[in-house]
Amino acid sequence: MGVRRRRTPTPHREVPMSTPLLSLHLSNHGSARETVDSVVRAEQSGIERVWLSEDLFYRGAIPIAAASLVSTSRIGIGFGILAPQHRHPASLAMDIRTLTDLSPDRVTVGLGAGVAERAALVGMPASPPLAIVSEAVSSLRTLLAGEVLDQGGVLHESAGLRLTGEVSGAVPPIFVAAVGPKALAQAGAGMDGVILTMMCSRAHASWAAGTVAEAAAAAARPAVPVVAYLPIAVDADGALAKQRMRGVLADFIARWSKVGFLSKLFTEWSDLDDERMQRIASAVASGDDLRDLVPDDLVDQFCIAGSPAECRDLVEEFGRSGITEIALDPGGDIAGALEFVRDTTGS
Repeated sequence: MGVRRRRTPTPHREVPMSTPLLSLHLSNHGSARETVDSVVRAEQSGIERVWLSEDLFYRGAIPIAAASLVSTSRIGIGFGILAPQHRHPASLAMDIRTLTDLSPDRVTVGLGAGVAERAALVGMPASPPLAIVSEAVSSLRTLLAGEVLDQGGVLHESAGLRLTGEVSGAVPPIFVAAVGPKALAQAGAGMDGVILTMMCSRAHASWAAGTVAEAAAAAARPAVPVVAYLPIAVDADGALAKQRMRGVLADFIARWSKVGFLSKLFTEWSDLDDERMQRIASAVASGDDLRDLVPDDLVDQFCIAGSPAECRDLVEEFGRSGITEIALDPGGDIAGALEFVRDTTGS
């Protein structure tokens, strides 16, 4: 039996509670054309922002964002996230500058240190993560402001680097991915927003939002937005929706049980321990029934799943935890997710 090291869900600082903004999260695993079409559908449904992820070796999020911007007129496009190991600061600044040329006020940048195994595939480190994130944010802000970048760092060193031609000086909001206390504190103290990874339980969300709020207050900054990615399954038959989500959650548990810092999202912030996670992984591999291993209350901790009313209640609970924006990940049912947002927000 693994040793449980569950952390307290009590936030360090009370954070304002309100109904979160409902946005959409889309992966880069599928067809780029279909992803752009989904962004167009999201805008037509009244969604205010779509977050585009970029897992290495699938599709590039930046060209998808460019196509989405020219195919729409209002919806915001965020990156969640871009890993700085994959692009030189000048290249990233050029790309973001181009996107803001297309639409000055609709781009939100998301940066993070990335996953060590993926960074290693391109011969780059993912540690120390705080320094990598700080370096990436600082270099991007400097270049987009039209200033000269003289910076040594973990990933890149630059001397006398500057964007050529007329530079507007406009720097879009830069959010950062954060999981642990130091990264959350860094974000609260100096970043424009925070993105919490998929499989963020309500307990972890509450603690994370409190940590960010405490750091922002200590730095005499206004409240910092906190975004949580949450998978959604909604159906008039709430039990059917939870059953669909049970498999999604179990698959995440099986895959992330092998990644140290991600497995802690389960072992430190829910009733799961290492032994039970391994049993879930075995059940996923063999196709066994998951109802006893992944009950409804566990699904409710990490996901938005159930009838429309149940899903709205879960959204409100995450809002009470301090989350300001929920990026709903629809899986294969984007129509259901968009209908839920329309009905919930009256868009």
